[in-house]
Amino acid sequence: MKQPVMNPYLPLWEYIPDGEPRIFDGRLFVYGSHDYAGGEKGFCPGDYMAWSAPLEDLSQWTCHGVLFPRSACPGLAETDAMAAPDVVRGPDGRYYLYWNTNAQMVCRVAVSNSPAGPFVYYGEVCLPDGTPYADWKMFDPGVLVDEDGRVYLYVGFCMPGPIPERFRGMKSPFAPTSLGFELAADMKTIVRGPVSILPGGNETAGTGFEGHGFYEASSPRKIRGKYVMAYSSEVSHEMAYALADDPLGPYTYAGALVSSGDFGLEGAAKAPVMPYGNVHGGLVQLGEDWYIFYHRQTHGIECCRQGCAERLPLRADGWFAQAEVTSCGLNGGPLQASGSYNACYCCHLTGPAMDPRRLTIRECRRATEPHIFQETASDETRSVHYIANITGGTVAGYKYFDFSAQANRKLTLRLRGQGRVTVSLHLDSPAGRQIGRGDFALGGGWQSAELELADVRGPHALYIAFEETENPVQFESLVYIP
Repeated sequence: MKQPVMNPYLPLWEYIPDGEPRIFDGRLFVYGSHDYAGGEKGFCPGDYMAWSAPLEDLSQWTCHGVLFPRSACPGLAETDAMAAPDVVRGPDGRYYLYWNTNAQMVCRVAVSNSPAGPFVYYGEVCLPDGTPYADWKMFDPGVLVDEDGRVYLYVGFCMPGPIPERFRGMKSPFAPTSLGFELAADMKTIVRGPVSILPGGNETAGTGFEGHGFYEASSPRKIRGKYVMAYSSEVSHEMAYALADDPLGPYTYAGALVSSGDFGLEGAAKAPVMPYGNVHGGLVQLGEDWYIFYHRQTHGIECCRQGCAERLPLRADGWFAQAEVTSCGLNGGPLQASGSYNACYCCHLTGPAMDPRRLTIRECRRATEPHIFQETASDETRSVHYIANITGGTVAGYKYFDFSAQANRKLTLRLRGQGRVTVSLHLDSPAGRQIGRGDFALGGGWQSAELELADVRGPHALYIAFEETENPVQFESLVYIP
C-alpha cells in the first residue's frame, strides 16, 4: 500500500453504505447506496456513485462520478430512497445494475458497457409476459451469475415480531422469507421462482436459523463450489451467512460474519463497542484472504453511514468465523504508530452517555451522545471531521497500531473545548496498561494536548480515555511524535 488504509476505506466526507464489493478488470469496485452527512434527508437520498481502487493498492480510491442518477429512476418521488444496489457482469459482457426503492415494489435494472458507468435504464424484473413482478417487494436485490451463465436474483425484507398495525387486515408487501429467482439471459425476465431461500425472523423455529433469521441485504457468492448467502439478520446489526449446494437452496445457517457493535464476538462484552444500527454488505476475496464489507453509523443517527471492511478469520472447517471491528480493515495488518490519524477512524466509542440501544432514523442522539461528526465545508472534500460531544467517561479506541519501531515518544491529541479535561492512554482494553496521562486546560479553539508515552513494543489496541471533562470536548486527530 502506498498509504495506510483505514476504516472507513473511502474519504471521510463520503457516505456509501450497503457496499457490494465486486472485482472487475483488476479493480475493486464498491457499489452502494448514498447517504449524506448529518442524515437530515434520511436513508439513501443521493445518486448512485462509482468508486474503485486498483487491487495492487487499495489505498488509491477513485471516484468515477455518478453511476446512475436519481433523475433517471422512473416514478421516484423526492422523498423516496434508492436503496442498496448490486452490479454484475452479464453473460453478454455488459454490466447490470439492480435496485429497489423504499416506496416501490419492483426491482429495476440499468445497463452499461463499463463497470464505472454511466448506466442507462433498462427495465424492470418481469414475468415472461413482460409484466413487472410485484407480488412481493423486491428489496435489496443481490445477483449471482454462475459459471454456466445462469443468472439468479435474490431479494427480501422480513420484519421479525408482530405485524405492524399499518399492515393488519391486508396483505403485507413483505414475504415471510427471502426469495430467489432464476432470470433469463436478458438479465430481467423470470424463468423460475419465487423460491423461499432464508427464513425471516418469524419463520425460524426448527430451521437452525433461530436468532439469526433473514432481515434484509441478500448478497450471494459462489465459493469453493458452495453457494454462500450473506445477509443482514433479524438483529439488524449482524451480517450472517448460509451455505447451499444449489443456488436456490436449501440453505443451512453457517454463522455470523460481523456485527457493527461487535456483539457475539468471542471474549467481547455484551455492550456495543460502537454506536450501531442496520448493516449491509458483501464478501470478496483479496489475495488469499476473504473480506466482509459492511457499514457503520455516524452523526448519532442510523441513516448517515460509512463503508468499512474486515478480513475474515477461518474456522477449523475452513469456513468463516466472525470478524472483529477494527480501524485498519483493508490495510493487511496493523497501522504504524507514526504520523497523524484522524480521530474518526476509531473502531470503539463508548461511555456512560451512550444509549446501548441501536440507533434509528426516528431519533437523532447527537445532542446527548458522543458521535462521529462532519463539519461540512462548501467544498465537501475540505470538511472537518471529529468525534463530538465527548464527556467524562468517553473512550475512543483504535485497533491496531504497531509500536515495533517505537522509541521514547509523545502522542499529541488535537482537541477543542472549554475548561479542564483529563485524558489517559491504555493498551489492549479501556482498562488496560496505562501508557500516558495528562490534564489540560482548553481555551475554546483547536489546540494540541501532548502526552508522554511509556515504552511500548509490538502491535496493540490503543484506547484514549477522557476521564473528566468540564464541558463537552471535540477530538479531531492523534499524532505520534518521535
